[in-house]
Amino acid sequence: MKKNEEYVENRGRDWMMFLISMVGLVALLIFIPEWGWVSFPFVFTALAGARGRL
Repeated sequence: MKKNEEYVENRGRDWMMFLISMVGLVALLIFIPEWGWVSFPFVFTALAGARGRL
């Protein structure tokens, strides 16, 4: 990946973001289930970054 691109690969950061956003998703599904869909973009984008697909 080029150094001047906006996204810099950092799998540790992406796994941490995935875990944090997954906890947020579970919390939303427990407390306000109708708003659970709001966290989907964060969860799946962080998962894609952590798996090296971005």
